[in-house]
Amino acid sequence: MGIRQRLAWVFGILAVAVAGLIIAVILSVRGTGDGWRDLLAVYGGMAALAAVAAVAIGWFMVDRLLAGPMTSLARSLRMALRANPDHRYDPEEAGNLGELSAAASDVLDALARHGTALDSQIEVATNAMKTEKARLESVLRDLHEGVIICNLNHRVLLYNHRALELLGSGGELGLGRSLFDFTNRQPFFHALERLTTRLLDGRSQERGLTVPIIAATADGGTTFEGKMTLLLDEDGNPASYLVTLDDRTDELAELGRRDALLRDATDGIRRPLASLSSAAEILAEVSDLETGDRRIFEQVVADESRNLCARIEELSSEFQEIIASHWPMTDVYSANVLNTVVRRLREEKGIEGVMTGMPHWFHGDSYTLVETMHHLIHNIHDSTDADSFDIEAVPAGDYVHIDISWSGHAVSGTTLDGWLDDRLDDALGGITVRGVLERHRTDLWNLPASNGRARIRLPLPTGRSPEEAGGEALPNRPEFYDFDLIAHDADLGELGAQPLKSLTYVVFDTETTGLKPSEGDEIISIAGVRVVNGRILTGESFSRLVNPNREIPKASIRFHGITDEMVTDQPGALTVLPEFHDYVKGAVLVAHNAAFDMRFLKLKEPSLGLVFNNPVLDTLLLSAVLHNHTSKHTLDDIAERLGVGIEPEARHTALGDSLVTASVFLHLIELLEADGITTLDEAVKVANTAVHVRKLQEQF
Repeated sequence: MGIRQRLAWVFGILAVAVAGLIIAVILSVRGTGDGWRDLLAVYGGMAALAAVAAVAIGWFMVDRLLAGPMTSLARSLRMALRANPDHRYDPEEAGNLGELSAAASDVLDALARHGTALDSQIEVATNAMKTEKARLESVLRDLHEGVIICNLNHRVLLYNHRALELLGSGGELGLGRSLFDFTNRQPFFHALERLTTRLLDGRSQERGLTVPIIAATADGGTTFEGKMTLLLDEDGNPASYLVTLDDRTDELAELGRRDALLRDATDGIRRPLASLSSAAEILAEVSDLETGDRRIFEQVVADESRNLCARIEELSSEFQEIIASHWPMTDVYSANVLNTVVRRLREEKGIEGVMTGMPHWFHGDSYTLVETMHHLIHNIHDSTDADSFDIEAVPAGDYVHIDISWSGHAVSGTTLDGWLDDRLDDALGGITVRGVLERHRTDLWNLPASNGRARIRLPLPTGRSPEEAGGEALPNRPEFYDFDLIAHDADLGELGAQPLKSLTYVVFDTETTGLKPSEGDEIISIAGVRVVNGRILTGESFSRLVNPNREIPKASIRFHGITDEMVTDQPGALTVLPEFHDYVKGAVLVAHNAAFDMRFLKLKEPSLGLVFNNPVLDTLLLSAVLHNHTSKHTLDDIAERLGVGIEPEARHTALGDSLVTASVFLHLIELLEADGITTLDEAVKVANTAVHVRKLQEQF
């Protein structure tokens, strides 16, 4: 309760008390004549009214000379402290409080001086940071590999220009957005799980916190190869991860072409070899050839057969070497891979997996092996109705055998061979089970059932533990980043309870043919700018001209400067607004007089087949609540009040107004928090109290 409300209560109670006292005195009088009592009652009533009037006049004077000026002084102090350090208290406009006004002016002057000194220090520090930032940006810009840093909820904290090119996102990749808007998920889940398990098991010093990764764009059109590194906070806990990526699409496609070429070559040799072997057998059975000729011919056939067999083995070995050399392999602890398969099965219904035996090290690509084992177990389940599987790593000399066993009948060799051509994750170029086996220089064995249990076996080259490899712990990397987003990852399913400063916003504005969207006016320009973690990301802005398919009135052109010629060759709203819908996904929308801009978007929803259901905040409504002592709430008025500079040429352009509104909005957040309004729910609730402004907006 403010001081004005408190004083109003005090004077109200005082008025009631005085009037009550006078009435009580009248009622207590005991005179001798009725005329005397009546006269006393009349004069007493008049005295009571006079007393109430005197109290009311006293309240009016106190409110005008004290309460009102004190309220204005409080708001001025808060404005200078929270939003505009250059703001000054004007006694002539708000009311003079004598020495208190002079003292407040002195305090604001001192605050301004200290603010100037602090700004100078901040400027020095900022320039130093800009220098370091420029160096970092230069390094990141010149890197051939794409670099992305994400928090543990896979939201982007940093990216370089190469990452933007590789993901082919058309500029939509942005801070705070989900990495999985642009890539497939499973490889990142798997790599992060491996690294987290390694850290929890205490093996990070031995193995490091980096693993290879193969991923792809969300549409599967581009395949990446790179590494993921887990980044820790100062307490040694996982905080984020760094991914380096490079395009391997063409190389893998070339590998596929060589794959087909070599397969054709080997198949082409096998067929004449079979014919030659058959001819040799027939020749050996012919008895009417002369002994000398038979012996010579038999020797030639035998020699050619051996040469062809040797050539086939040589080609096959080269074929396997070419394929395997292009696929990233590492030494893997079998328990990590098999546990991943078991966990994935546990999350599904009807299939149970159990890891048995002792774990061992093998050499391979853990992700494709997990996909292969998971796929094979599902195929076995569908073929045999088995619902429980044991998975075991068995050492065998230079190999580790991965055995998958189950109770019941075995699958036939023909069935198993047919499964080898099944495709796995399409995001990896549609690699088949056979392709995974070839890249690991191995095959899949179908073992006969024993003791009522069937078994298939996957031999893999043995790997080495860190102790056997004699590896040293990786040196600590210099950490040249400091991202508050790591600590402010909002749960997008519960936006309302999130702190205002932790949310991602898109501040937007439209330019239109007129002011009546319900009567046929159209958008001719729409722009937005992202605000993440209290920063306006001008490099991630959205700005499009829109063809309204109607003439732009000259009266409108005078304000925004957009002519018919400028929009003639531009796409229409049905093309631009879906792009804007994708741009604002997951963000809170902010606009000045948002009802106007949102009305244009809402009217287009049926035609678009899309819904703009983002939460919306309106700087006009927020200003009307925070600055209820004034009726000046235009964007220019608020900006001037908050000390936000406006470039004249930027006004009345969609992007320029978006940038101004974004700056205003950040100042308003500070003032909201000063009033104890810290969450989105609270901000929306308080904005809804500006009923008189909402009534004005009904015309839209």
